[in-house]
Amino acid sequence: MKVADRIAFDARYTNDRYHGIGRFAFHLLEALTNVAPESNFIVFRGKEPDSRFDWRQLSERPNVEMHNGPWPLYRPQEQFEWYKILRRSRADIFFSPYFPSPLLVSLPLVITVHDLIFERYPAYMPWGWARPYYRLMMTLSTHRATRILTLSRATALDLSLFYKIPKEKIAVIPGGVDANFGPLEDEQVRRHLKEKYGLAGPFILSVGVRRPHKNLVRLVHAFADLATSIPHQLVFIGTTDPRFPDEARIAVNQRQIGGRTRFLGWVPEADLPGLYSLASVFVIPSLVEGFGLAALEAMACGTPVLAANSFSLPEVVADAALLVDPNDQHAITERLRLILCDEKLRQELTPAGRKRAAQFTWDHAAGMALKLFDEALK
Repeated sequence: MKVADRIAFDARYTNDRYHGIGRFAFHLLEALTNVAPESNFIVFRGKEPDSRFDWRQLSERPNVEMHNGPWPLYRPQEQFEWYKILRRSRADIFFSPYFPSPLLVSLPLVITVHDLIFERYPAYMPWGWARPYYRLMMTLSTHRATRILTLSRATALDLSLFYKIPKEKIAVIPGGVDANFGPLEDEQVRRHLKEKYGLAGPFILSVGVRRPHKNLVRLVHAFADLATSIPHQLVFIGTTDPRFPDEARIAVNQRQIGGRTRFLGWVPEADLPGLYSLASVFVIPSLVEGFGLAALEAMACGTPVLAANSFSLPEVVADAALLVDPNDQHAITERLRLILCDEKLRQELTPAGRKRAAQFTWDHAAGMALKLFDEALK
């Protein structure tokens, strides 16, 4: 396989604003530089704060060339900046872990489309003025790109449906689960985490930015309907998106279950595996997900998963999770009751989940991405 000598990588999305995209970008870059030591990676980072990832070790690798600059996202003038920067870089190919791309260069471009939520649910576009610009950039980038990476078959199908992208131009490359995610068996560390986050008893866990498509309102109501018959708390890791109302917190107040609900905000990356491990069940009831990495992370930690039977989630979790119709609140309540109370089911889901999660590695994703780069160079 031919491997490009100089690969330009847009790492501006590895910051505290882009949660799932940033995680995908950092871990894929880390794996690419590991599995392709003969290639040089020209990495472009922005100035937005990143409190999650350790760039020091990555930047010290001999095949990594770091560039830090302002390079604001989504500004028309960045197109002219990219033209100058990439000419100086002598790159053979450009890769973006998101859909915007430099349109004025002659390099082969490989971009990533994580989802098409704004096409399926236009109301989730927070600003009306942004929709025309989003559609313009998506149209220009997807048609200009040499190849397009998606993390799921569901998103690949949406690309063909909404933007008429030929199937042969799209490659499905699932993300990976970081090796740090596994069952936490050290009792001392478990006690420390419980004390640190005030988690005295069993709990149900949700992880991610609280946005409308995450469908957390129905999770709150399902939990409230069960609250008198179970000892668990409902715990949210992640922040709200300031562009939308915090519907989960509003529902908690409406149902008067504040004493049984915890909003932890963002937690350090190092604490996530332990918190997954401590949870009785991880719930991801999203109406749409481009991939659903958090479900795999929970599985890797041995935690049973209740997932929506919508969009990409069934292809990601396969038969290793309990599925539910995300539009049916009563069904969420009953499935949640089942996964909490049926010990036989829990004992089946735990090993099945760990086995499923083990199939998703960043090295495998990097190998597939390198093959995609090779195809784009031909």
